[in-house]
Amino acid sequence: MVITTNESAVAPRRFPDRWSKDLVGTDDLPTTSGFNLGRACYTATEFGAPQVHADQEAVFVISGIGEMLVAGEVIVLEPGVAVYVGPGVEHCARRTTEEAVQAVYCHGAV
Repeated sequence: MVITTNESAVAPRRFPDRWSKDLVGTDDLPTTSGFNLGRACYTATEFGAPQVHADQEAVFVISGIGEMLVAGEVIVLEPGVAVYVGPGVEHCARRTTEEAVQAVYCHGAV
């Protein structure tokens, strides 16, 4: 069985520094082992509160310029950059230009 979704049908979850949409790995589109995939839009110009996950995460930048703070290291975000964040690692992101940073993310079990 194949199930699909369209991003336009998914309401964003809003946070002080970003909004995000879980697209795969939801009640409507379930997966196994906690895998999920979604889209994030980083709108803040300052780093927000760090996120920490028990699973691993990968982020792929689609558009915009910004920075991600991962375990105290600043990584430049620009289209085409992929970042891996291991389990239990603090991370947060921000835009550094007028344009928000658009990214695709996925989480997977360790």
